[in-house]
Amino acid sequence: MDQETLKEIDKIMIKESCAEGTVLFQRGSSAHNLYILREGSIELTIGDNGHVTYVVKRPGEAFGWSSLVNQHVYTASAVCSSPTELIRIQSEKLNMIFESNPASGLLFFKRLAEIISKRVATSYNLLLRSHERTSRYLRSVGSF
Repeated sequence: MDQETLKEIDKIMIKESCAEGTVLFQRGSSAHNLYILREGSIELTIGDNGHVTYVVKRPGEAFGWSSLVNQHVYTASAVCSSPTELIRIQSEKLNMIFESNPASGLLFFKRLAEIISKRVATSYNLLLRSHERTSRYLRSVGSF
């Protein structure tokens, strides 16, 4: 992105410190913020039993993308699984910056799509491995 856009984004970033166990958002709640991890770890969970679907642990990793799409509802819950430092960006303000700087907005959303694609592939592979283990187990139990 161009330097002017980065300066505008820097102005709306809010740095926060969160204790372990802090709930950043709940699945199904209104989505208003995009988050970027600076330090620590965040567990993203779906479902009523709180199945961990992804752990955000790399500095610079973004989560809370639901705030940037039309539904504006979080699709997972996010809980700090360790003391955490993060950046919170209000999606409404970020979208206004991208409307004023469409080339930077396009680049941002292309990179975001790459991140989402990688997480979907990771989740799919985990699900496939789990299914394969279950199938092997059922076959072994059936052979008795």
